[in-house]
Amino acid sequence: MAPNATRQWAVQPAYNQVPTEDTIDEKKMEETEKTTIEEHPGSGSGSSSRSSNPDIDAEADAGFPTLREKRRFPGTSLPTTGLAGAVFALPLLALRIAYLCWLLVTRPVRHLFGSHGASSKTATSSSSTWPAIYQRMGEFRVLVPSFLQPVDPSVNASARKMHPTAWLDGMRGMGAFFVVWNHSTVMWFGWHIHNGWGINENEHWLVQLPIIRIFISGPPQVAIFFVISGYALSYKPLKLSRMGRFAEAYEAIASSAFRRWPRLFFMPIVITFITALMTYLDLFGTEGWGGVAIPSRRPPRDGTLWGQMVHWWPSVVALTDPFSKNMDRGGRYAYDKYLWTLPVEFECSMMLFMCQLCFNRLRPNVRIVFMFCLASFCMKYIYWQYFLFLTGMIVCDIQLGLQNQGNKVSSAGSATIPISRGPLGAVFNIYSSFRRFIARHALAVGIFFFFVSLWILSVPEAIRGAVGSPGFVTMIKMVPEHHKTSKKTDYFWVPIGAALIVYTVDRTPALQKMFTHWFPQYIGKISYSLYLVHGGIIFSVGHWAVRHTVGWTGNDTQLRYGLGLALSAIPLWITLIFCADLATRTLDKWSLSLGRLLYERLSIEEPKPEPVLPRTN
Repeated sequence: MAPNATRQWAVQPAYNQVPTEDTIDEKKMEETEKTTIEEHPGSGSGSSSRSSNPDIDAEADAGFPTLREKRRFPGTSLPTTGLAGAVFALPLLALRIAYLCWLLVTRPVRHLFGSHGASSKTATSSSSTWPAIYQRMGEFRVLVPSFLQPVDPSVNASARKMHPTAWLDGMRGMGAFFVVWNHSTVMWFGWHIHNGWGINENEHWLVQLPIIRIFISGPPQVAIFFVISGYALSYKPLKLSRMGRFAEAYEAIASSAFRRWPRLFFMPIVITFITALMTYLDLFGTEGWGGVAIPSRRPPRDGTLWGQMVHWWPSVVALTDPFSKNMDRGGRYAYDKYLWTLPVEFECSMMLFMCQLCFNRLRPNVRIVFMFCLASFCMKYIYWQYFLFLTGMIVCDIQLGLQNQGNKVSSAGSATIPISRGPLGAVFNIYSSFRRFIARHALAVGIFFFFVSLWILSVPEAIRGAVGSPGFVTMIKMVPEHHKTSKKTDYFWVPIGAALIVYTVDRTPALQKMFTHWFPQYIGKISYSLYLVHGGIIFSVGHWAVRHTVGWTGNDTQLRYGLGLALSAIPLWITLIFCADLATRTLDKWSLSLGRLLYERLSIEEPKPEPVLPRTN
């Protein structure tokens, strides 16, 4: 492919929701299996890196079957020791894995014919077949993705009752989805598709347009992640503080701070250990072609397994060091440079917990003023990471205050605002009229600021021609001089746009519906795992897939090359979703349980105060 090959569009395959079983014949299951169907929460309101219910530190766990349950096919009796056991066990293992793959591939077809192409009796029998097969899988049930697992209808109905902040999961999920696309494009296209619109006369690509460019941009998504993190980590302490339950708020802050390190770094340690093994086995592609931004990426490879582990361990220690003063250390992590955000997340979380401890007992309005001053200081001196977390806490505090105010107004009944006299009264009346106007046109105002925030987030990077890109020239001139002299122009408008879009969606319930559908909620459920696994999979499975598919279709025309990319995206996304879903149900749950268990076992319970004895003569 020529270096200046043009790609005028981005490939985004559509995904259909995998249907779930609507009904389960429990009586028939008891006759055939003599067991009960395990209950699994639906994917409607689950979470991954953080839950749709931030009351529990933004972490809600999804259930998964145990690995120790010993179940076999009826009628089997196999030797368990010696050479005979190995001879019988290996073929059975291969047979069960092949059987599982066949079930996953054919399930949509079986469900279609079982629910629509047969009578009600046949449909009921078919709907009961999959739970029965699922129960027979034994320890291999953990390999079944969560959206294919049998779900009790009653449990699924209760799971659809989402928390008011469930849209945070959906927004985080879509951000992770676009981050994966951004990192995929560097292996498919050149850097020119990330340039500003119109900076070159011969480059006018659709994906360079404002707002559309967000779909393949990484920095706006990361900024939104940080604002959401500040919001989610502040929700429970601020809510308890506004209720006057300060002791419980302090307990929540202490628990979150204690569990933050295992929550953030347990999964990366395990996943990058697997990445190190993949590197030793030479599973990363090394051959690329011209015209793309990053043809290949492979961690440093050692000739021996011990040497590979000796290289991996110091690297992971440096990444997870809780006392390091270098927040940018993740950018040098050899086994996945995309994990540079984890040290930043940890450092900013600790700062946020400190602010919560300092300002917890302050009056809410005073606390918001203090936080706003701190955020302004961070913006002025380019502590953009802290700014994003602090604005997330501010948005959460404002939202809780407005909820309390709304509850008081609704309980007191509607009341007319008195008309004041004098100069101050005129100002008050103008402000009251403005608030009534905003209340009457809340949806229109929300949609307007939503698109304004998307426009701000679309500002190109400085090295991508932000200065000369039409639509952003004036915005770049408004950047403070300190940002320009420090060569950090990119860290002014994007943080502001991220804070504005979270606040706008938080204040506009109609916009929240975009992030509460099944797809954003499911991607939000596996978002943290998806973020951790996507780097290694893109440059191993994705690299292998794109080389073979483009080799089949050719790249002499845009149509052939685009078809090759579309075909390569299929195995890439299947692998990504499967691995992220598996990691969420195993590693993610274990990391949550580990932090919670350690805190509960190691902490001291507060003694109950002794009763006050009455005074005696």
